[in-house]
Amino acid sequence: MRFAKRLAALAAAVTLGAAAPADPLAVAAAANGHPALRHVRGTTTRAIEGRRAVETLDQQGTTRVFRRCVAEVCSGSWFDGTHRWAFGLNEVPLPDEDASLPAWRTLAAISSFAFAEPGFRAAGGSVEAAGRDAWLVRARGGDPLIARLDPVTHLLRSVATEHGREIQSYRRYVRTEGAAFALERHGELEEFTLETASAPAEPLQPPAGAAVSFAGDGFAALGTDAVPIVPCTLGGRAARCLIDTGATPSAVVLPLAEALGLEPRGELEIAGFSRFATGFVEAGPLTFGAARFARARFAVIPAVSAARFDVVIGADLLGEVRVVLDRARGRAQIAAPHGGPHGGGVALHFVGGVPHVEVTLDGRTASALFDSGDASVVSLGYAEYRVGPQWPVVDRGQAVGVAGGTDAFFVTIPDVRLGPVLLGAARATVSRTQREPHVGAGLGTKCVIELDEAAGTLGCTPR
Repeated sequence: MRFAKRLAALAAAVTLGAAAPADPLAVAAAANGHPALRHVRGTTTRAIEGRRAVETLDQQGTTRVFRRCVAEVCSGSWFDGTHRWAFGLNEVPLPDEDASLPAWRTLAAISSFAFAEPGFRAAGGSVEAAGRDAWLVRARGGDPLIARLDPVTHLLRSVATEHGREIQSYRRYVRTEGAAFALERHGELEEFTLETASAPAEPLQPPAGAAVSFAGDGFAALGTDAVPIVPCTLGGRAARCLIDTGATPSAVVLPLAEALGLEPRGELEIAGFSRFATGFVEAGPLTFGAARFARARFAVIPAVSAARFDVVIGADLLGEVRVVLDRARGRAQIAAPHGGPHGGGVALHFVGGVPHVEVTLDGRTASALFDSGDASVVSLGYAEYRVGPQWPVVDRGQAVGVAGGTDAFFVTIPDVRLGPVLLGAARATVSRTQREPHVGAGLGTKCVIELDEAAGTLGCTPR
């Protein structure tokens, strides 16, 4: 009897002393040095068209910044784990959405190993076993993807779709402050061959952009030009500013740069009806309407005789303000963004950081760039025009832009709609060099325009 009691007590002691099975995700996160909790930076230098380019990839959790700098000119992208932005010369983040975004949400969680941390599931993500050393991962709002780990080291080796097709591979790991970081990342969603890695002490932040403040009601006289030009000042000198939503970066004409004593530096390319290489200057303050930018960078462009402006306020600075163009009253208002979605506007989507809208031309719907630097209500490339219906030519002339002019002809489209807004018949410009449809500043002859990129809307209040 005593022997049976001793056996029962021994069994109880063994049961109480046995360790709980280790969480395999926690084991994998620890083996990788918890990289999701650290700011890690990978860097490489390579030649692009004979010029030295420095590329950096900063990652902390599901957030990341990619930056490429050539001769002091930087561009890149910012991803906050849910949305992506593009940025250029002034490092103002502009929305850059595309069809791959749901896959990116999950990939960012996998490549940073954030999926293995408890906070990922607490934030609405899911992780399920998908075989030996494989996990089916889905970020909140993301696509399901399979993370495949090395069975010995627990390092991430590849990512596949939920059906098993490999779309990413990861190689050549290094350790920085204990965190594992893949220098080679090859596949459909990210492609990097980095040279070194480090662990900056400061938390990862989005690009700061150009600092802006607001004072006053923001009203400014709108000139009689076909495109919106308002009075402004740059460096304390009176100037004329063209509001051009289709341009990035912002720009200043060479005579004004010289008058301000500014010497261009760096290298960048401007595209319009033609392409040309130029430099940039840094100047400030820039004031127009209620907006005041302490300093900003501007590409230097030649003066255009057909357009009376000194400064181009492009998409990289317009992303920080709200613009109302009232052609009938001859005034514009440049003020602070609403700061969030609001009703009454046509939805904007962004391609390469510039705003696009849905437009319907005689029953055919397309995505069009909203380009306030284009004087037309609607403009088309010749290839688009040939798709039809081929409206009769009513006139011929020139389409003029920042980078020059090109031959064009004009047609009347009998039925034009901007999203759900009926605009009726509209004159359209057709040129051979244009790549996509535009909705231009001529829209102001149909309605009062309100552009609020931060809210993702283009208002069009019919007269």
